[in-house]
Amino acid sequence: MDKLLHKYGGKIKGVIEGFDRIVFKGILRPLCFALGMQAYLSRQSVLNKDYKDWIMNKSAVIIQDAEELSKRETGMSIQYLPSCHIRKEEQAHNQQKRLGKNSGLIGVWSCVESCNTFKAAFDKTAGFPQIKPEQSRCKHLYFYYDHEDYGFMSIRLQTWAPFEVQIALNGREWLKRLLDKSGNKYVLDGNKFLDVEDYSLAQDLLDSQRSIRWIEMLSGFIPEV
Repeated sequence: MDKLLHKYGGKIKGVIEGFDRIVFKGILRPLCFALGMQAYLSRQSVLNKDYKDWIMNKSAVIIQDAEELSKRETGMSIQYLPSCHIRKEEQAHNQQKRLGKNSGLIGVWSCVESCNTFKAAFDKTAGFPQIKPEQSRCKHLYFYYDHEDYGFMSIRLQTWAPFEVQIALNGREWLKRLLDKSGNKYVLDGNKFLDVEDYSLAQDLLDSQRSIRWIEMLSGFIPEV
């Protein structure tokens, strides 16, 4: 960075630094290990041998709720992607343009992807099935939003236990919203700021992102899904 500034210093109007891509992962901690999952099933009066039926029913409920949310907010059903290599963000941007939506839920996509989950397997020592960790594949749901405060973002939800959630934000999108609210002009090309009216203010806004109450902020996203 110093070499770049030294070489092109005469042509650089200003420098800002801060978050770019921000990814958070959340999990139900009591369910993230086999014994915890087994204890939860016991409290729900679910036998270990019935785990597969139980989790498939839970998954179906989650998917149905997401389907209703998608239809209510976008008028469209969940869109299935046959490959995990399809760029979901690109799909969401294209749909946003088609729908002309400037805020709220853009759409919901589903894709079968790898996951850490559980299975019921017979245990000779116990004499009956036990819950065991397993690497498998299950349906994941992707919710894409244009948030009024944070801009373009996504929430990824694993539909099998332990129901991992991943929230992805874009620090530049976030800065864009902050600049809009402050009335500060800028020139943007994709995810790059080419010029900002007030670089000092832009840096202050980027610095303010570091002091946000993360737990409170992230908790506000979960009711959405």
